[in-house]
Amino acid sequence: GTIGAVQVTWAYDDFYSLLVLQDMGLDDDADGTLTEAETARIQGWDLQWIEGYNGDLVMTGPDGAEVTLGPPEDLGIEVVEGRIISRHRRILAEPVMAKGTQMRAFDPEFYTAYDMTRGVTLTGAASASAVCEARIVAPDQDEAYREAQEVMAAFPETAMDVPLLGHLFAETVTIACAPQE
Repeated sequence: GTIGAVQVTWAYDDFYSLLVLQDMGLDDDADGTLTEAETARIQGWDLQWIEGYNGDLVMTGPDGAEVTLGPPEDLGIEVVEGRIISRHRRILAEPVMAKGTQMRAFDPEFYTAYDMTRGVTLTGAASASAVCEARIVAPDQDEAYREAQEVMAAFPETAMDVPLLGHLFAETVTIACAPQE
């Protein structure tokens, strides 16, 4: 009934993957796969985070308080049909009750877009998947755009900062659990 870690998979789109592979001088034969040596060179390239970066993942416990996630632990990278797919794990500073926990993947500046089209899977104790499930709720696009317009309208033209809008368009994953006997 508790969450101790989150495993994240980033599946980059075709174009961004191509740019990264070209910038790093990988996949010179353009066959969409990497040699063992090329894979070793790209391993962990996207986990060199700057101080304070949260991995564009915000998790809140059942009480609504933000959950502290540890640094990323590299679980591997591969290139499949030209797309980079990277996996990492974030261990929670303190485990939280699963029921009512929420997660949202978003870039606050709305530069990078995230989606949960690959789904969310709960793993752990044999009974966990039978007791709990992850529900993904898409944002109301009309409402998100309305709110974004309000923020932009109130944002000073002379401001040097970027308005933070990413949360408005983020999908929300909520963990729902059946009552335990």
